[in-house]
Order: sequence, then structure tokens, then C-alpha cells
Amino acid sequence: MLLCIYDEKTEKEMIMNTFEYHLNKCFEIAAEKYNCEDPFDKCKYREIIAAEKLGHDLFEGASGGKYNDDTYGADATDPKDNDGKVEYKSAKMTKTQYDKYKNGVLKKKYTMVYNGAYDKESIARYANIRHMLNLFYKAELVATVEVPIDYVLKTLNENLDYDNTRRAKGEIVTTNCNSVGVQFVDNTPTIGEVID
Repeated sequence: MLLCIYDEKTEKEMIMNTFEYHLNKCFEIAAEKYNCEDPFDKCKYREIIAAEKLGHDLFEGASGGKYNDDTYGADATDPKDNDGKVEYKSAKMTKTQYDKYKNGVLKKKYTMVYNGAYDKESIARYANIRHMLNLFYKAELVATVEVPIDYVLKTLNENLDYDNTRRAKGEIVTTNCNSVGVQFVDNTPTIGEVID
């Protein structure tokens, strides 16, 4: 009779090897298909998933770039919209939020953060870009909301004006984290529209 010796250390090693294998596969796929060196840096994997699900063409490597007009303020282009630029913002759902969404009763405000919206000129550069809020539960793209451009620009400008007023009073205010909120009530965004 052959006895198999199996101990806890071996099980942990097998689990860790499997974990590392799958993470390495994520890096390989991202590099080979999307020219993305690190899919976990700034949640780039979410952009990859969103682009695939929405039928968009993701910019290779890093998007953005203050002096790069081709990609500034966007993550992809939409071939169904004359290759118009699309900016992705994503938010992570908790298990509770995900369950509420599945039951049609999600009530939650999600935030789209624009670190490049620190002056009027920078905000104006978002004017010809579609804005998408992607809600994720783990790796699952649960919902995408297209947020109206006018609402994004109005909110970013109002926030900047508020911050500039505080700066004029001598307060130290960061130039990052200019945010646009999207409120959900019973699974429906109060601004924008859920798209497939």
C-alpha cells in the first residue's frame, strides 16, 4: 500500500505557487496584449476589463500625460464613436454594496477623482472626452455609467473655484483629488445613464 504524505507546509506551498502563477499570468497577458507592464498599478486591470467589455481600444502603456494631447485625460477610444476619447474612472464595491445592487436597492454615492483637473485650462481639456464610471466588485465589471460631459466640467470647475477661494485665504489645498460624485438610488444613477 502506498501512503501519501501530505502536510500543512506542502499545502501552503501549493496554494502560494498557484497564487503566484495566476498573478504572473495577469502580468503576461497585460504585457503581451495591452503593452501594460503592471496591470495592478493604479488599477490598470480595471481599464483593461472595461475596454474589452465596452468594445473600446485601450491606449497602450500609460495614458494621460500633461503634454500628450493624443491621450491626455483619457484611457481609450471608442471605434463606434469615430474613435472619440473615453476616460474611465472606477470605484470598488463592497460585498454589501454588490448584494444590494443585485437586489436592486443600491443607494450609494461613488466618486470619480480627476488628479489632472487643477486649473481651468486642464479642466477644459476634458470637454471632448466621454466620461465613464465603472463599478467593480473584485474583478467583475458590475455597471458602467456614462456621466454627462457638462456635469463633469461644471463640477470640476466649481470644486476648483472653491479650492481657489480657500487658497486665497491662505489655506494649503492640494491640487489633486478634484472629484465628481455620482449618486445611485435603487440602482439608478441620479446623473448619467447606465450603458451595456
